[in-house]
Amino acid sequence: MQLAAIIVSLTLTVVGVALLARAIGQFVRYFKLGQPVPAGTRTDNPYQRSVTLVREFLGHTRMNRWGIVGFAHWFVAVGFLTLPPTIVTAYGQLFQADWTLPVLGGFVPYEMYIEFIGSMTVLGIATLMVIRLLNLPSRPGRKSRFAGSKAGQAYFVEWVILTIGLAIYVLRGLEGALHHVEHYEAAYFASYPLVLLFKGMSVATLQTLVYLFAMIKLSTTMIWMITVSLNTNMGVAWHRFLGFPNIWFKRNATGETALGALQPMTTGGKPIDFEDPGEDDVYGVSQVEQFSWKGLLDFSTCTECGRCQSQCPAWNTGKPLSPKLLIMSLRDHAHAKAPYLLAGGGKDMEGNEKASAEALKDVPAAALAEAERPLIGTVEENGVIDPDVLWSCTTCGACVEQCPVDIEHIDHIVDMRRYQVMIESAFPSEAGTMLKNLEKKGNPWGLAKKQRVEWTKEVDFEVPIVGKDVEDLSEVDYLYWVGCAGALEDRAKKTTKAFAELLHIAGVKFAIMGGEEKCTGDSPRRLGNEPLFQQLGQENVAMLNMAFGEDDEDESTKKPKSA
Repeated sequence: MQLAAIIVSLTLTVVGVALLARAIGQFVRYFKLGQPVPAGTRTDNPYQRSVTLVREFLGHTRMNRWGIVGFAHWFVAVGFLTLPPTIVTAYGQLFQADWTLPVLGGFVPYEMYIEFIGSMTVLGIATLMVIRLLNLPSRPGRKSRFAGSKAGQAYFVEWVILTIGLAIYVLRGLEGALHHVEHYEAAYFASYPLVLLFKGMSVATLQTLVYLFAMIKLSTTMIWMITVSLNTNMGVAWHRFLGFPNIWFKRNATGETALGALQPMTTGGKPIDFEDPGEDDVYGVSQVEQFSWKGLLDFSTCTECGRCQSQCPAWNTGKPLSPKLLIMSLRDHAHAKAPYLLAGGGKDMEGNEKASAEALKDVPAAALAEAERPLIGTVEENGVIDPDVLWSCTTCGACVEQCPVDIEHIDHIVDMRRYQVMIESAFPSEAGTMLKNLEKKGNPWGLAKKQRVEWTKEVDFEVPIVGKDVEDLSEVDYLYWVGCAGALEDRAKKTTKAFAELLHIAGVKFAIMGGEEKCTGDSPRRLGNEPLFQQLGQENVAMLNMAFGEDDEDESTKKPKSA
């Protein structure tokens, strides 16, 4: 038994380690396929980023919003990171059944920790397995957050963790019996019932059982390693490695979620100058390799937990969008296309192949076929992401807020929209009408400038307008920026009038821009029309500069605040 255990365990170890090393190399080459990011945006403040990583992991800050799920997952995650010494012990036990770790072996606090974390890992993974079974995708409607996840991979990972945890527990009982533990001891507080069970067995039997369960533990570990190494798109396994760098490289070093302002459009890692764009500038994303390396890292880190999906208003109202399935589709496409890209394949701006046929001759047929798929396209077009999926997103950010590994779904969706809008002119007809109105009239409804001040006739006091009632903003304390909805939409105008009345009652001197005010461009920017956002922004800035006057005095004393 001992010889068989040694041969099986060591053979699987050699194969597993070799394949894992190859997989790590594949990941490094794969991430290098992505575009660079602006200098310093992902590596600023390394100390704070490290603090954020430790806080998010040890505190499980996102996971613990889900109560028992976060609690159980914490023990599984900590067990995965801190139980490797038991692997070393198992290798020693293959050759000597009563072998213990040097220094740590027999050290009571260490032994107690192994007992505790080993037991809690088993209980934790059992809890997560029950939760998964209670939330099967077969539930009616869209109630299961696991709908669309790769269930087979998830069950494989869960059973591996359970098997390893139970093997550790059994080995602890056998160790206690071999070391002649005669009564309850703190070092065996969890496994003591097994110590009693094995106590009456002969030394030869105990040794054989140690060889067997050490082999089971090591073989299961290595089978898992081999499996995940051969499946680099297996996010449910790889997230336990990739989650750490993904959190460290998150948008905000201090730990906030990646919401707020959208990222500026970049090409080659540098922001695009829309006043003088370069001839080779790439607008948005039309091919998966045009995502940044952080985007490719995001895709590979997805663990398919479905928290984003469960909170998505589009998914919950029957729309085709699932943030989880979108990220999974991008991940699977990127990994499948990677051999083609690593061989030098790719299309230029005119759609011509960059690499020669000779360079691509050894690329697998599956990768060549994947390279022909359009990133955005219908089912009939064999597209990776359906246009209806792309345009169902409201960019509310619920997915980003919920993701436990800080995937930045919104940025990737908007990047794809940017290409569709700016290059393909492909977007919903409703959006086209709105964009034309913004371009021509400065508001989404296409209403005349004079209608922006109609609400002022419905209050019983005078609302000063810059350029009409006051010469410039130096005559008032505050500029009240009303906004398009506040000035033109019937329900929103009620809020506008109420706020103006409060300012009037409080004796605050304020003014509005009236018909000169334009949309701030948030809607076209979220739709992907970055140039229109830039245009509206520049027009508003120019208008505000005129309203503030041309004085060179200290702005802190001259310019009023904005309400």
